[in-house]
Amino acid sequence: MLSHLFVFLQKQKKIIFSFLALVLVFFCFCLMYLGFEYYLKTKRIPLVPLRALVTSTINQKIGKAVDLGVVDFSLREGLILEDLVISQEEDFSFNTNLLKVKKVTFHLSSYFSETPSVDRVDFYSPQLILNSGTELENQLLDYFQSSKLKEVVFHDTRISLKKGDFVVLDWKEGWDIRFKRKNDKIYVSYDNGWFWVPNATRVKGEGYFTNDRLNEYSFSIVWKNYPSEEAPFLVNYLFGFYLQSAVLTGEAVWEKTPNSGYTVKGNVEFENANFYLPNISSYIVSGLRLQEKFFFTSDKEERNYSSYDFQIKIADEWTQAKETLLHKKIEFNVDDLEPLTSSFQEIGTGNRLPLSGKIRGSLDITESGDRNKWFKVLGDIQGENLDWVSSLIQVQNGNLNLKFTEGNNLSLILKSEIFNKPSTLEIGSGLDWSRSKKTDGSFYYPLYSRTKGSLTIQEFVAGNWTPLFESWKKETWEEIKERQEKLIPEEYFYQKKVYKYFLESMNFDLSLNINRFFPFEGAKTLGEAKGNILVKDGRFAFGLGIPKTNSKISMSSYFATKTPNFSFGLSLDAYPWSEPWMDVCGMEVVPGSVTMDYSFASQGSDYYTLSKDARINYYLKLENTNWRGQDLWTKMNLPENSYKDSYVIEFNMDHYFESDYLRNLAVSSSSVDLKGYGTNKSGLYAFSLYGQMGEAKGNWSFTEEDGRCIIK
Repeated sequence: MLSHLFVFLQKQKKIIFSFLALVLVFFCFCLMYLGFEYYLKTKRIPLVPLRALVTSTINQKIGKAVDLGVVDFSLREGLILEDLVISQEEDFSFNTNLLKVKKVTFHLSSYFSETPSVDRVDFYSPQLILNSGTELENQLLDYFQSSKLKEVVFHDTRISLKKGDFVVLDWKEGWDIRFKRKNDKIYVSYDNGWFWVPNATRVKGEGYFTNDRLNEYSFSIVWKNYPSEEAPFLVNYLFGFYLQSAVLTGEAVWEKTPNSGYTVKGNVEFENANFYLPNISSYIVSGLRLQEKFFFTSDKEERNYSSYDFQIKIADEWTQAKETLLHKKIEFNVDDLEPLTSSFQEIGTGNRLPLSGKIRGSLDITESGDRNKWFKVLGDIQGENLDWVSSLIQVQNGNLNLKFTEGNNLSLILKSEIFNKPSTLEIGSGLDWSRSKKTDGSFYYPLYSRTKGSLTIQEFVAGNWTPLFESWKKETWEEIKERQEKLIPEEYFYQKKVYKYFLESMNFDLSLNINRFFPFEGAKTLGEAKGNILVKDGRFAFGLGIPKTNSKISMSSYFATKTPNFSFGLSLDAYPWSEPWMDVCGMEVVPGSVTMDYSFASQGSDYYTLSKDARINYYLKLENTNWRGQDLWTKMNLPENSYKDSYVIEFNMDHYFESDYLRNLAVSSSSVDLKGYGTNKSGLYAFSLYGQMGEAKGNWSFTEEDGRCIIK
């Protein structure tokens, strides 16, 4: 076997000698490479002084503390700095870093010249945290423009940039960014991975800028499935207002020539967009999908939003007079409101906005420069088949015609069906907006209005509005409870936005006409009802009366003060009734008609203050009253035949603090004659009665307490 091996080696000796020679050459090359590298490291490039030079230079140039790990050198990568950390402060006591880099390499242009220069710098896995108080980004750009560097590359870069409390950039994924000098321009390319990977979050782009302080530049960028949270400032600029979250796919070009201003143009698709509407904090738009085409210059911005069911165009243009003035033009056409409004979600309940129909229009808004008549508004809005159908209110088949004409004159006609009953709202108004300055230097625009109108309803069924009233009552008590528990201080009313922006200079007069008034569905008509709503000189007044029955309701307030006063009056004269009036120990009191003289007076800027300081008293008479629930009747050993009687209940009530006191209480029927008094504390009733019930005379009392009914 050895002989065979020897013969084989004899035949292949040329190949073997060639291989050994190649190994020897490679070994010699490695020795030369390592020897040359060692020579440069020890003789030509002083690593220890360089380490001190780097730290002192950073300290002097930007005034930040520096921590530097290993300083090394290799022929392949050049000068190597590992674990470079620059603090946000002058020391590391707060543990807040400005820049953290795993490795930085400086490639030298020549190893033999007397003063070797750097022609390329690579940053590996840099993490940069900037805020509005640092100029590091400008210093780096200035250095690159003024130096002889040919190329700077950032590998797997993560940047967090803040302006005050607002996040401008927050790159979660690593970006590769390359700056390369060519002639008098610096070319840039950037991406965060292979763009062709399906369903991946990717961004790529390229561009250039000149050495003379960005006098000329051009950048392009392409997004795919890009989360808005990583660049909120840019996304909000493109979208037009604050966007909470979305996924972006699209492209943009940002460029400037020496003889013209900058332009930004492109298109982007927003998927699963979530955002708040300006000045409407109770609703959030959730899950909306739309496309936007945009074109921006230094004095003009155009945004075209579109989807399957709507098109919206917003153009802003600024002109320079004594100050910069805005001209805004809005055009919109929504063929079907429901897909759009179904994405409007109420924050408290999660309910969707129940609005459908068609709407289109245009508005032309111009800042005039006249402080007392700041805005000029022209335009019109048309709506067809508008429906608002919810558990609280139903408005259907609405046709809207709203116009703004010369002189800021507004005319509005809305014909619709409220709870399936025809109604017409007509309003004419003259509007003026002035400009005022806040204490922080910003401006606001209070409205001065002169409005007169009428609302005509063919048939009004009061019972249809019970769910809306109950919802308002629930929200009112929730607010009162919240203010009690959290000790929320009262806010002066004349400091609230609704007063400063709208009510301070409002002159509003609306007449109310109801042709047939019904207490509840199925009841007989009480005839016509007439009323009026008036807001003028800081006063509010509302009145509605039914001449046929002498029943009426009134409200009034003087609100141009710290704590507005408020009064409410309700007078009912044998007003038909069908619902339980109150519940006592599980037994419902259901009157057939109600006579009442109710008075409420208080002052305050919120419901809690109004309820706390309220002065309430009224007289109440419930006629044709029946009972529902016989348990209390049986427990009190009352005559069974008296339960089926028709009763008259009347009393006077006075409210003090959190309790109601009932006096002159009388309960009577064909077989019952009782008198007494009662109280209501936090919704728990207590009654004491004496008199005759059937053939029996005596005293009776019952009290609600912790879910029990105590009878004596």
